Amino acid sequence: MSRIVVAGAGCGGIVAAIKLAEGGHEVTIFEKSKREDMGHPQTDAFELDTFDYIGIPEAPYFKRGRNILTFVPEDKAIAPLTIPETDTLSYLVDRKELVEYLLALAEEAGVKLVFETAVGEALMSGNRVIGIKTDTQGDIYSDLVIDSCGVFSPVRSSLPDFLGVNREIKKYDVLYTYRGYFNRIPHTAEPKTNYNIYLNSDGKVGFNWLVTEFERTDALICRFHEPSDSEILEILRQMHEENEHMGTELVYGGNHATIPVCQPLAMLVADGYAAVGDSAFMTYSVKGSGITYSMKAGAMLADCVMNDALGFYTAEVLWDYQKTFFKEIGFSACQIALVKNMLPYMTTEQVNSLFRQNIISTEELAILFEQKLNAVLNAKGIQTVREKIRLVRDNALLKDIFSSLAVWIGKFAVIEAAFPNKYDYKDALKWCKRYNEFFDLIRAE
Repeated sequence: MSRIVVAGAGCGGIVAAIKLAEGGHEVTIFEKSKREDMGHPQTDAFELDTFDYIGIPEAPYFKRGRNILTFVPEDKAIAPLTIPETDTLSYLVDRKELVEYLLALAEEAGVKLVFETAVGEALMSGNRVIGIKTDTQGDIYSDLVIDSCGVFSPVRSSLPDFLGVNREIKKYDVLYTYRGYFNRIPHTAEPKTNYNIYLNSDGKVGFNWLVTEFERTDALICRFHEPSDSEILEILRQMHEENEHMGTELVYGGNHATIPVCQPLAMLVADGYAAVGDSAFMTYSVKGSGITYSMKAGAMLADCVMNDALGFYTAEVLWDYQKTFFKEIGFSACQIALVKNMLPYMTTEQVNSLFRQNIISTEELAILFEQKLNAVLNAKGIQTVREKIRLVRDNALLKDIFSSLAVWIGKFAVIEAAFPNKYDYKDALKWCKRYNEFFDLIRAE
């Protein structure tokens, strides 16, 4: 039996804790928040196969439904695009309910939960992580630290550079969000579409959405810079003016959050250490939700740890976790990140042109949001791609940026193929450096 510390109560960390405690390990989660404050007060969608994959029963009260998205360009002369309805259902779950459900399962499995304890830097012995510092419990020593502290993890950021884990967070890597639920004004006209994403013309800004539910409206503001209170109020005022059914009374939420919208961390592991969830940038960079990625990664990590009969938890052993994650999730997430990386390069005219000339249509948006990029590999999909290429080549505004995307995809395929299946310190660091330098090279500043 090993002593395992989970730093931060992110969904992926809790799932790993549950599985490892069930396997007989002594597991403790340290979390800076109070238990009643855990989880953002918001509804999130995530895939139905999540609980089957991780081997944890779903709660009977979790709702299922469809998010039928409509994209609304800033140019009112361009018609909005609504993704066609499919048979695909998702969980639509309040994040606070989800986190509390996972925490209850963790307690049942024997995980010790320590709240109101902020995690600090990692404790090191040579090249090995041997524990964490905390503000109320002092130094905590362990055989393995699972980093689930979030995008600005103090554990990850304290690791020495030679481990290859850290990566500087740069502009366009994270979105700063505000989300609030407002009353719905009775006796107003039903909106034509219930899940509207409002695209800002300039790709460097961000986007907003307004989701209409039965008794309330869900307003989300996302920016690549941290918005001021006055900016948020002005955007909410505009939403209210343009949507007569949206009230001004905040009935739930009103919280700020920072979420990664970039490629996954290149190096997830070190001796005695593994990152999961937002700490490892495991977010679907278009949707901005990493629940499925994080929970599945937590189960992958637990399986890897359980397979280590010696309990040394070296980077070599934990590399199996990294390999599984990248093969099943990470490389697909990188493809989406490449598409997202186009946004900061795009101008007002280019964004509008995408929709005006039908270069981006409902079918392409469905592929992107349903995470089905492999759909373009069939005969019909290839024909569609060829037609889109022709449209782009004839568009003076867009041909350069889409040519760049094609080059990016080709170069990244080479990097993906070079991923080391077996761990060697020098080979792993070499691959991570190549991976990071590639994404730095294509970054817009």
